[in-house]
Amino acid sequence: MRLMIAVLAATLAGSALTATPVLAQEPAAAAPSARQLQLTQRYLNLLMTDQLEGAIREMIGDEMANDTSAPALPDEDRRFLLDLTVELTTDMVPLMVQEMVPVYAAVFTEEELLALVAFYDNPLGRSIAEKSITVMPEANRAIMAVVPQMVEKMALRMCQHYNCTPEELNEMQRGMREGVGAGAGDSAAPAPRRK
Repeated sequence: MRLMIAVLAATLAGSALTATPVLAQEPAAAAPSARQLQLTQRYLNLLMTDQLEGAIREMIGDEMANDTSAPALPDEDRRFLLDLTVELTTDMVPLMVQEMVPVYAAVFTEEELLALVAFYDNPLGRSIAEKSITVMPEANRAIMAVVPQMVEKMALRMCQHYNCTPEELNEMQRGMREGVGAGAGDSAAPAPRRK
């Protein structure tokens, strides 16, 4: 998971650096209307179901169980950390939603927001929202199952680019596997040599 976040951050940073500059004659996007903000708040609140805390607990529990970087914790300490992390994460959801409202409101039109609210504010939409939350831990496990393959390919491609020795490739793969909880080893992934 940490690697996925790092890769996503690097991708976003890279795309920001290579983005085409906005031309002066292009009109700036209009700020979302009060109605768009209100509809977005309603839409996001409809997505946050009662199952969210359970899904968060299961995903964090999975992360803790697969964390090879921390020494084995006694069960009591592990439960305390799990409970604390779930509590704090769940408490942050309203703040996260508050921060997401202007982001979503700037992307969706009022018509689209009305359609989203209408869909999720009925029994079928609520059922889909609940199932989407409920399936998150299993979907996360499915995604994490392919991460080791991505890490292996990433190390290979990086070493091809930077002309690593076979030993450096092995060390990088071992370090990257350790970083995603897919293997053991004592060393971190080394910085690649420049071409």
